Amino acid sequence: MNFKFHHMNICTDNLPRLTKFYKTLFNLGAINDEAHTVISREREDRAYTGKVDFLTDGDIEFHWSERDLETGFKMKKFVNPMGHGHFCFRTDDIQGFMRKCDEMGLRYSDYGCWAIPGWHQVFLYDPDGHCIEVHQPNVF
Repeated sequence: MNFKFHHMNICTDNLPRLTKFYKTLFNLGAINDEAHTVISREREDRAYTGKVDFLTDGDIEFHWSERDLETGFKMKKFVNPMGHGHFCFRTDDIQGFMRKCDEMGLRYSDYGCWAIPGWHQVFLYDPDGHCIEVHQPNVF
């Protein structure tokens, strides 16, 4: 199974301020393709209903999101990726990744395809409590 760093997500209580800061300081551009606009639309049919701004430096994605301390509870998962934020690795074998976690005795939350259509997402904490996402795209 292969991994590639995909994005960093930072949660905030003031999305316009945080987005403006990073866009201005680091000249980050907005990502406006269909996959990203699906998640940034306000929808009531999902656990996370906050707004998200997607930025890029041309290589790495940055997801600035409204903080939601309740996402984990709403999803009935013990890992909440929307409380403080997370960083993400993309894989070509999400099932293999979960088997590896099981073999290593690591607890994780399998969110399935909950936020972005076709992205199977798994969240876990590292030994210091930082939230990590691993996802595989194009899973339907």
